[in-house]
Amino acid sequence: MRDGMRERSLQRMDEIVNYYSSLHNVLAVVAFGSNAIRARFDNSSDLDFLVLAEPQAKAELLSQVSRLEALCPIDAMQIQYGDAVNLLFSDGVYCDFGIVMPDQLATFPHGAGAYLWRKDGWEPVSVCASEPPALTMDELTLDALFHLYVGLLRCARGEEAAAFYEVQVTAAQKVLSILEGKKADAFSPLRRAEKLVSGEVLQAVMPGYGYTEKAVEAMLTYLSHAAELPLYKAVQSLLKNP
Repeated sequence: MRDGMRERSLQRMDEIVNYYSSLHNVLAVVAFGSNAIRARFDNSSDLDFLVLAEPQAKAELLSQVSRLEALCPIDAMQIQYGDAVNLLFSDGVYCDFGIVMPDQLATFPHGAGAYLWRKDGWEPVSVCASEPPALTMDELTLDALFHLYVGLLRCARGEEAAAFYEVQVTAAQKVLSILEGKKADAFSPLRRAEKLVSGEVLQAVMPGYGYTEKAVEAMLTYLSHAAELPLYKAVQSLLKNP
């Protein structure tokens, strides 16, 4: 049960901000996702944020992340990609954050952020949304069809796990982006998909391991606007002649 987790997580965020704001080499703490838009924050939300550091201090701050155990014991922690931190406190509060330099904000796509704290006298950088380029419907369709084709080839070879990923993960996301339209999440159409398409649609495009061909058949119906494309017909041919 995660009753009360919302309040616990937000209190922990305040404690984390207090910790980092006490360090002379930290410039700001910026929240993202539901941590920035608190109306969306619930008992299942994680703490998504960035610690903006002075360039020479980044490595040192990353080496000291475990000091957050002073706030609450840490059950698990890992650092990925050099500066991305996953951290789970023993009371269930989960943090997905990074320690980066301010100029790194411009190098990767991110949603809109909100400053939780910034150092006096420091000129803040923009934390407006920097979303990945949106694909057109034609681009999404072509991408989906290529993954369906490759997935069926994997299936024919008996590589069902690889086929599952190509079809029910990668291709499914392209198809969902098409179905969700402008309401699709810029980073993943799987986010809040249940509110944008029906459960029947989700079950049709992602029926599960061992049902790759069934998923392809369903997705072809959602891609029928491309029925005259040679690639669409090539996918159909693999279904007809396994």
